[in-house]
Amino acid sequence: MMVFWIVTAAMILAALVLLVSALLRKRSPLSTDRGRQNVVIARERLAELKQEQAQGVLSEAQYQQSKNELEQSLLMDLEEPLLEEGSRRDSQEPSWLTIGVMVVMVPAITLGLYGYLGSPQLIEPQPQQVGHGDAGSGELPSVEAMVGALEERLNQDPNDPDGWYLLGRTYMAMKDYPKAVEAYQRLHGLVGDEPAVLLSWADAAAMQQQGDLSGTPAELVRKALALDPENSTALWLGGMVELQSGNPGLAITYWERLEPKIQDDPRASQRIASLLTQARERAGLPVDRTGEATKPPIKSVPSAGGITVRITLSPALQDNVAPEARLFVFARALQGPKMPLAAARFQAKDLPLEVTLDDSSAMMPSMKLSSFNQVVVGARISRSGDPIARSGDLTGEVSPVSVGDPATVVVVIDTLVP
Repeated sequence: MMVFWIVTAAMILAALVLLVSALLRKRSPLSTDRGRQNVVIARERLAELKQEQAQGVLSEAQYQQSKNELEQSLLMDLEEPLLEEGSRRDSQEPSWLTIGVMVVMVPAITLGLYGYLGSPQLIEPQPQQVGHGDAGSGELPSVEAMVGALEERLNQDPNDPDGWYLLGRTYMAMKDYPKAVEAYQRLHGLVGDEPAVLLSWADAAAMQQQGDLSGTPAELVRKALALDPENSTALWLGGMVELQSGNPGLAITYWERLEPKIQDDPRASQRIASLLTQARERAGLPVDRTGEATKPPIKSVPSAGGITVRITLSPALQDNVAPEARLFVFARALQGPKMPLAAARFQAKDLPLEVTLDDSSAMMPSMKLSSFNQVVVGARISRSGDPIARSGDLTGEVSPVSVGDPATVVVVIDTLVP
């Protein structure tokens, strides 16, 4: 009986994969997926923690504390980009509603037809138990369990700003905007007028008002701009606030200052260009619709806590690498745990490439790249796709590297992992 249901599930899953892949075929795959990358690398770190515990390096209490911190960091994978509703999927992408209906209806119709035409009475039903994993199973708990654990910890220790920050971002990803507002209010009470906190609170409050930035959101955004006039998120939201308030001239000022900061993000740049055109039209200014497309690109520079890395592959190894092989670029501390402070993922076919590692690609909020003076910068091509280094992988590293140095760090992948 169990074999029957396994075969049935496999056939239904295969049909869904074929149908959904056909709908998604025209979509351009993202070169990086920070959310998946964080989960994959977190699994690597979990394996390292268990090994260190088995070797006696970590006590049980230290292991559990590190594991809890790792679980909390995974909550940040749920975060959606902090852009206003104009940065959502455009109409050319496939309908996720269609895909959702298909995922529900295909199994329902298949099983319904079997119940009508087949002989389900010949199969003896077996009770199913859904395992949720426990602390000793070695598996990471569900997101719901981690959120519940974080809420319980904050009830016991309400003076933890990192905890409230994570909880607020998680509520935002879950679209529970009233709770997100409450979390950011509690965080603000602990840390005061920090621009990042004010902007997160403003975003949650605006979403609670169906995207309306008037009132409290506008006050928070303007306060954040006064504290940090070059903050990219503040400039983006500040322009939206002023355009909505009938001040297109000020909106233009903010967005023109923002343009060079986001030139590496084509989608965001396109959105800002559209908003600038709209603001100039409202202000009665002439709009050069052809000139925008001919502006020369502006070379980006790393932030104060960032590192620009150029990765190349040794010519002697080029014939031994599959184009689709995963490429991991990372920066880690000179001493201590091997978990990256910042990381990005690409494919071997993207080489040579240049990428900036900074706090936006941090693995954990409490372990930021900008908190270190010197680090190890490296790149590794994984033949198996596993983030854990294995025999046969290709790697290259440079150390020590000064964080914030404007010079580009050149990493050559030229070593075979034995």
